[in-house]
Order: sequence, then C-alpha cells, then structure tokens
Amino acid sequence: MFSVPSMQITEEFTMGEAIYTPKNILITGAAGFIASHVANRLIRNYPHYKIVVLDKLDYCSNLKNLSPARASKNFKFVKGDIGSADLVNYLLITEGIDTIMHFAAQTHVDNSFGNSFEFTQNNIYGTHVLLEACKVTGIVRRFIHVSTDEVYGETEADAIVGNHEASQLLPTNPYSATKAGAEMLVMAYGRSYGLPVITTRGNNVYGPNQFPEKLIPKFILLAMQGKPLPIHGDGSNVRSYLYCEDVAEAFEVVLHKGSVGHVYNIGTKKERTVLNVARDICNLFNLDCEKSIQFVDNRPFNDQRYFLDDAKLKDIGWQERTTWEEGLRKTLQWYTSHSDWWGDVSGALVPHPRMLSISGVEKLADFQQGPETKAEAETADAPTEHSSLNVNSYVAGNAALIGQENGAPKQSLKFLIYGRTGWIGGLLGKICQKQGISYEFGSGRLENRAQLEADIASIKPTHVFNAAGVTGRPNVDWCESHKVETIRANVVGTLTLADVCKQSKLLLINFATGCIFEYDNNHQLGSGIGFKEEDTPNFFGSYYSKTKAMVSTWMMSHAIYFQAQALFCWLYLTLFFQD
Repeated sequence: MFSVPSMQITEEFTMGEAIYTPKNILITGAAGFIASHVANRLIRNYPHYKIVVLDKLDYCSNLKNLSPARASKNFKFVKGDIGSADLVNYLLITEGIDTIMHFAAQTHVDNSFGNSFEFTQNNIYGTHVLLEACKVTGIVRRFIHVSTDEVYGETEADAIVGNHEASQLLPTNPYSATKAGAEMLVMAYGRSYGLPVITTRGNNVYGPNQFPEKLIPKFILLAMQGKPLPIHGDGSNVRSYLYCEDVAEAFEVVLHKGSVGHVYNIGTKKERTVLNVARDICNLFNLDCEKSIQFVDNRPFNDQRYFLDDAKLKDIGWQERTTWEEGLRKTLQWYTSHSDWWGDVSGALVPHPRMLSISGVEKLADFQQGPETKAEAETADAPTEHSSLNVNSYVAGNAALIGQENGAPKQSLKFLIYGRTGWIGGLLGKICQKQGISYEFGSGRLENRAQLEADIASIKPTHVFNAAGVTGRPNVDWCESHKVETIRANVVGTLTLADVCKQSKLLLINFATGCIFEYDNNHQLGSGIGFKEEDTPNFFGSYYSKTKAMVSTWMMSHAIYFQAQALFCWLYLTLFFQD
C-alpha cells in the first residue's frame, strides 16, 4: 500500500568511533517520567531530528511533562497504545521512523503483585508488537529497548563488583519477570531477523515530573503534608539512585554511540538504604526522623540490593554528573513548587499503592488547548476557527445531536458496542463512560444472527457501534494463513450485523479501515489528494484488505450505515491521531 524508500544507517566517524545519526525518532511512553526528560533533551539539543511521541496517557503519564517541547517544530504527539499493531505500523511508515526508543511500560513493583496480567500485556505484548512492526516495515535502523536493573535479581550483600551486562537474568517479581521476558524477545528478533537492537538496564531514577508512587517523590509529598514516611520492612534494602538529567544524557550517548546487539548498564556506585533516603528527606524538612518514619509490612518479596557495573557505558563517553545532595535538593525544590502537578494523588501515597485511574483524554485536551484557549472552549457553544477543540465536549455535543430530530429530544442514548477486547472498542467504552452515555458491550458473535438479535432485544440500544473484526495477531500477515476466520468475522459477521440493525431500524456505525486504497494516478503520493468515502477500493494486496474492501462495497447499499460514515471517520481522526 505504501511505497517506502530504502533507508541507510547514517553514521559519522569521529576519532575512529562510529556516530549514529537518526532522522525520525519514535519515543514510546514519553509522557512518563524518564522518557519525557529524554524527549525534551533530544528536541532541545537536536532541532534537525524529528521526535514523534507515542503514549496512551496511563495514570502515571502527564502531558505537562512534555511542555518544554510543545512549541517545537520537530515534535509530534500521538495518543495511542503500543499494543495496537495497526497504529504502530501506520506511524512507522507515515512518519518514516528510523529509530525507536522504547520506554513505555508498567514499572511499579507494588502494582505488579496485584495486577500482574497488566504488566504482561504492556511490557511483553507491547514490546512484541513494536518488534514485529520493525520486522514487517524494514525501515527501523535502531531499536533501543529500555529495561531495568531488576532483571538481574538480587545482588549479594558482600559483592564488590556489580552485575555486568553478561550476568544471568534472575528476576524475582512479576514486574522484573515481564521486563526480562521482553528482553528475550528483543534479543530473539535481533538474532533471528537481524533487527538492530540495543538494550539498556538502569538503576533507580529520581527527579522532577516523577509520579509519586515512587519512593522519593512520595516521601517528599508526605513530608510536605507532615505525614509519616512509610518504609517497607526494616528499611535496610539498598538501592542506587541516578538523577533524571544524568540518565537522559546516558540515553543520548547510547543513541549516538551505542553498538547494535549490545547491552548497556546505566548505573552508579553510590548506594543508599531506603532508611537513609528517608532520613535525608526528613533532614531537608527539619523533621524528627524517629517520629516521621513509619515501618510497614514488606512486599511479598523485596530484593535486598541491586548493584551494577557501569564501566561499559563510561567507555563510550557517559559519566554521572549530579551528586545525591544536589539532585535531591533540585527534586525537593521542584515538588514544593509543583505540588498540584498530578492532581489528587492520595491513592499513590499509601504504603502499598495499587494502579490508579486518571483520565488521559482530559489531559490531552488540556495540553492541546493551552490555558487561554481552554478558557474559551469552556464558555463557547461550539468550536470556531479561532478556538481549540475540546474533544470531549464536542463528542458529547454530536452524540446529543444524533438523538434529536427537528429539535425534539428522543429517548436517552444507549450504545451497543462490539469489539470489547480490541483497542478501538475498549476506547469507545471509556469515552461513553466519561461522557455519562449508557452503553453495553455485545456478547453475541457477529456471524450468529440469533445472538445479535438477542443482544438488541435485551440491551435495547439507540445506536450500534461495530469495532469488532480480525486485523491479525499481531499483524495482517496472520490473515493470510487464517482466511476462514478472517472472512467469517470481517465479511459474514459485519454484514449480518448490518442486516440485523437495518431490520431493527438502528443506526450502525461501522469502524472500517483506509487499508483498502493505494496510491494511483489520480491519488499520487504527496499530491494532497485523498480518497473519498464513495471511492471504489483499489488495494487488494492482502487478504485482510480484500475482506474489508468487500464489506465496504456491499454496505454502501445499506443507507443507514452510510449516514453515519462521515461522523465516525471524524471521531476516529479526532480521538486517535492527534498531533
């Protein structure tokens, strides 16, 4: 479908060393803590690099972390999940990505004890999707995978030399196990398919912008509130802490000087017990340590010590610059000046926090509008060419219009959504929940007419959304060897649902795809001339595309579908591909 020019690894040679020079970098998870510092640094120092950020805006992400880059011409933000193979492939091709820096992950150990499947989904499956996209597109020339020192497991208390990059991986908790599993996939794709992979394993990082479920920001915020500082166990666990800007510089060095196929530890020899960290923070606030520190139940398993050998990274030019005292002082100053950065984080400040839920869509709208246009949107009846678009209020407004005819309100909205386990279907449910729109996910299989009719009879929807279908696992290549499953879901199922909706006089909004078109003489690459809804599909290069093209053509005879096509395409573009 896309014509991709061949890309060469760009290297310069300085004093006998090869320097890699990227052009278009995709940074995953860059609304989070460490990656936001890396993204801001690269955007600031290399204005000729294009930086594309992909982040699903989970609870520990905040678009304000990327505020320094907001006005930069070489910065683009895309809200989305690395688990969406279609989205990842689309971004790699359309943005010409030659370099991926993969930070996106669930990282808090406490959460992994209570919700380990979420860690498997994000850390292993998400990494697999990225690697497969690199293999399929063939245009990525560096894949930097960000791992953790915890994959090594516990370091012996009397060890003088830290774990080096060839040390055995012995993870001890669900978080580190998923990171080790992701590393195995990275290594396998490097060896099997020749992907140019580099892996980093880092010590603990601290500094501005960090979500306060982590030790240092949690202790600072609790000390600011005059509350006890909870320590797991007896506080004798030893950790090494690096200041965030030093770590961002380390990734800058790895990006340009790291060797393909290698692993680099990002560490420090300066170790501290958790109890000593708490005491240092108490001293900065002039608090009585004995009264302010509270010992609580330990984790199910709490590694006693992580210790790294960082000589290899130092050999290519990196060094730690910030002392513990200076870094802690800077961090404290930032949190005392930005105490409301994360809003209500009381749930993160408890001794054993669990995964929180903070709306990423709301934060996205705030980020795009800015303080002035945000105020305008709140008072305006509708967006104009001079005001920024408030995504949530505009979607709600259009949803209300669907339920009206000639000014007379119809029954309350109730959406029936198919595709619960998919990326789009799940997001539709979240949007409905946020907007207060009643909805239910359909339980019937699309190809089973009786089950669909039963869903409609029991749920009594006003509208039906279809985001179900087979796109491939993890990509469309899967459809080539599973044609029966593909046509059953994409063709038979979709047309059955359309006919049932027509029979019930329900508006069906079908989520289709643009992968039924390819550039031709009338729509040339770079011409700015796109395909219209009524155009006939002309791409049949994959079985997936063939099934989607068949459905698109046949469903044009269902007028009830055609009426909603433009609206849903608008929703798709607005919600999922925003700069």
